[in-house]
Formats: sequence, structure tokens, C-alpha cells
Amino acid sequence: MEDKTKKSVADSMETRTKILPYLPYLIQDLWVMGSSIDQILSGIQSLNLPANTTVLDLCCGKGGVSVQIAEKFGFKVTGVDAMNEFLNIAKEKAKEYDVSDLCEFIEQDVNDYVKNPHTFDLVILASAGAVFGDSIKTAGILRSQIKSGGYIFIDDGYLRESSTISDRKGYEYCMTYQDTKDALLSYGDQMIAEIDTNEMSKDINHQYHRLIEKRGAELIAKDPEIAKDITEYIHNQAEECDILDKEIKGMLWLLQKQ
Repeated sequence: MEDKTKKSVADSMETRTKILPYLPYLIQDLWVMGSSIDQILSGIQSLNLPANTTVLDLCCGKGGVSVQIAEKFGFKVTGVDAMNEFLNIAKEKAKEYDVSDLCEFIEQDVNDYVKNPHTFDLVILASAGAVFGDSIKTAGILRSQIKSGGYIFIDDGYLRESSTISDRKGYEYCMTYQDTKDALLSYGDQMIAEIDTNEMSKDINHQYHRLIEKRGAELIAKDPEIAKDITEYIHNQAEECDILDKEIKGMLWLLQKQ
């Protein structure tokens, strides 16, 4: 993996590049990896899309969103991610759910993949942070991947009005609700739905942290020399949970390209 890709992956996972080799073990118990899967599936269902719908899942991780969309709706789904270990699991899950013929997984830096326009019917960016930059740039990139009339799902959040976040890494582009909404709509697209995922996201984040903490302890027991790095990662994840509880409100945005 190239250095720029490592940085892109680390940024989307809100960690440092030196942690990447340990991530497959640390998050082995997580499949959907923080995405609001039930809300995404419900949102897609509400659109009544035809059977030949094509879906692009950027930063697809282990395929938790891709595979379940293919299984539930029979849509053709393309997942893109730079982590080979994650994609191997995604392919195994596609086999397990009997949707291998509907799922294609591409190992590539998403920033490179989106340099070329595509004509998918629907694009999803779920729990990937500011992998493309601020909300205006993100919206511009995502709409370049779908045809006119296509749909955009962004599973992310916005800054509470009372937030005290200033220079925390990973939150440089966070804005308040209205500023985020205005940015997402800056190309003239239509907001179809705004689905509050806050309470569900909080519960998931704390559950995930407990699982990561357990796996971190196992890694440290096997190799005490990495204790400092792993402990730092787990501490940062605990801080993330606290920030998401107090500073950020989870939101699933659904837009239609005009």
C-alpha cells in the first residue's frame, strides 16, 4: 500500500498509519464498522428502486453495507476499499449470504477511484469521516459517481451548537447542522431525507469500544512491545466515544442529484 493510501485509510479510521497493521485484529469483531445499516436499508427501501439498480459503496470496509444491500434488494453493488484484509472478509461474507454474483469488491484508494466519473444509481459513504475533505468537496465527489437523478447516502454527523471542538484531528471539517446541510446542497441537489442516527450510533460506538479494548489486551499479552501504541489507540477510541456523545449528532443524509 502506498504511503498516501495508508494516510487516507488511517484518516478515514481516525488513527495513525502505524496502527494499520493491527487494525484487522483489533476490529475483527466488527463487520458493519459503525455504519447505520438499519437506517441505510430502510432509506433505500423507501426509494422503491428498480431491480437493476447499481450501488457504489465507498470505503466499504468488510462489506457489511454492500453485502446486506445485495442480499435484501438484489442490487448490483461495487465496494471500494484499500484494505486487502477487509476486502477478503467482504468476499467471504458475500459467499455466506449467497450474493457473490451481485458484489464486486475493488482494492483501491477511494481518492483514486473517484478521479474518474461513474454512472451508478446510488452512492454510499458511511462512517468514513472526512476522507474527501469538507462537505462541499465530498458532495461534489459523490455526485460525480452517479447519474442524474441518482441518490447519495452520507452516514456522518454534524457539530452541536455548543461544541468545544477546535483542532481535534478528524474533525477539521465538522460544521453545525445548517452549515453542513447548506454545504451538501451547494450543487443544487435535493434533500430527500435526514435520518437521526444519534442514539443508535452512541450505543454502537460504546459496544465497539468494549470489543476493541478486549482485542487490544490480547495483542498486548502476545507482544508487550506494542503496548504503548495499542494503549494509545484504545485511549483515542475512548475519546472518540466521548466526543460523539457530547459534541457530534449522528445523521444519515439522503440526497438526489438534480
